[in-house]
Amino acid sequence: MKSVFNIVLFLFVSLHCFGQKERPNVVFILADDLGINALGCYGNQFVEAPAIDQLAKEGVRFTNAYSNDPTCAPSRASIMTGQYVPRHKIYRVSDRHKKEQKTLQHMQFLPPENNKPNGKGVGLSLDKVLIPEALKENGYATAGFGKWHLGTKELSMQNQGFNEAIETKKHYNFTQFPTQTDVLENEYNADYTTKKGIAFMEKQVNNNTPFFLFLPYYLVHKPLEPKPETYAHFKEKYNFDEETTKVLAMIKNLDESVAKVLSSIKELGIEDNTLIIFASDNGHYKTNHEMFTQPYRGYKGNTLEGGIRVPYIMKFAKKIKENQVSTSPIIHVDIYPTILSFTNTNLPKNHELDGVSLLPIITGKKEFLADRKLIWQYTNYARYNAKNNTFKTEWVNVIQYKGYKMTEYVESNTYTLFDLTTDPYEQHEISSISPKKIKELSALLQKWKKDTNAEIPRVNPAYLTPIH
Repeated sequence: MKSVFNIVLFLFVSLHCFGQKERPNVVFILADDLGINALGCYGNQFVEAPAIDQLAKEGVRFTNAYSNDPTCAPSRASIMTGQYVPRHKIYRVSDRHKKEQKTLQHMQFLPPENNKPNGKGVGLSLDKVLIPEALKENGYATAGFGKWHLGTKELSMQNQGFNEAIETKKHYNFTQFPTQTDVLENEYNADYTTKKGIAFMEKQVNNNTPFFLFLPYYLVHKPLEPKPETYAHFKEKYNFDEETTKVLAMIKNLDESVAKVLSSIKELGIEDNTLIIFASDNGHYKTNHEMFTQPYRGYKGNTLEGGIRVPYIMKFAKKIKENQVSTSPIIHVDIYPTILSFTNTNLPKNHELDGVSLLPIITGKKEFLADRKLIWQYTNYARYNAKNNTFKTEWVNVIQYKGYKMTEYVESNTYTLFDLTTDPYEQHEISSISPKKIKELSALLQKWKKDTNAEIPRVNPAYLTPIH
């Protein structure tokens, strides 16, 4: 009788365990303004970031990874919602065209209005189901420490699905929301963010609770404020200008924080059950040396490759083989469905996702995602130049498909085209010799606009018609 009872008990336990779905921890480290050539593992020989380079060796590194926007807020909104810009409606960091009279007067069209819930500041609507909210429904503890940039007050991180959240800005003398009492004198923002993240992980491990930790560091965003000792190290080592030296130092400071997080994951014994994601929100800002975006053209604030290509690294010992390099095109909206796949979390009802899960690529089942179209809508007008009759930035819609990248300029109703397969650095514009390709990509772009309910350009009543 006892043996029968043991067999039944064994079967019950076995079936129960078999029926339980895996819920690995997720640690998402997001750098700010870190360019595609700002790490050693991506080819920069001057950068010192051994922890991030080691992470790439232990997982998969993507070489064709993109931000959904060349600026902070829209790209972060796409990460958190898994949606393209027309769906989440965080179009721009700010409305510069409303503050620049010359720019406004020379715009034929008005861009879509930024999302302002309740008529207040720009931010994500509370009815959007963000990554932490989806994971909470699956029993996860969630926390975010660092830069938010997706709304203040009622739209702050604390009301967007995080059990624990502290928003911080700048590096030294950084602000916190809500204000904290445990900030040390002259403490560096990245050190504080790391400290809070590690404490959160320790608590969840002690509670045996799966967790999602979001660490959006302010590094390497301006102001250029590295730790003095790190700056001194690079100033002695190289003869670069002050700006480049400071950026190199800030990248090293970022890596030091990443190293502490990774070490903590190992010490807590959760390395084999934790998905680690490292990425940047958008391309690097323009610098004198331009080493952080080279050999690509462009930088933060435009949709050339240097403004939208970003580093992307993932590690999960159970499913991701070491030292992989993927050339498959991916984009920020893919992170949401990828995390859902890894954590066996259901897609929230009535929440449309534009991204796709990267699980087949990461696990080696597929080399590329079939028929992939990457699309950008960048509606930022700024800095009209009367001499050249051009804008520093203007409304563009961009589509990349099967190696070709077409940009639609809304103001002039013109196009540029590059074949990234043979011309990855966008040196040879080929629209004049490829009318069929322009027609094909235009049709796909129009379909995307319809599918995402993208707003059409509105006539600008303040536009001054040129006198010829």
